[in-house]
Amino acid sequence: MEVQKVIVGEFENELYAEIEKKDLEAAGIKANISEDDTDIFILFSNEDKGVQLVIPRAQIEKAKKILEKKFT
Repeated sequence: MEVQKVIVGEFENELYAEIEKKDLEAAGIKANISEDDTDIFILFSNEDKGVQLVIPRAQIEKAKKILEKKFT
C-alpha cells in the first residue's frame, strides 16, 4: 500500500526547503523535497512552481503544529 503524500510548503529554492525539512525531521516527521508534484495531494499550495516540501498525509496534524509555531 502506497503512502499518500501532501505538500506542506513551497519554497523559491531548495535551501529554504532544507531548513524546514530539518525542523520537521527533528520532530520525527519524514519529509522530502520535490520539484515534481505528480501523485501528491496539494494541501497548502499557492504557487505553480518552486520546490515543495512533502510529508506523509498521516503526519499532517503534527507538521501543521510545528509550522504554525514557526510562522506565527
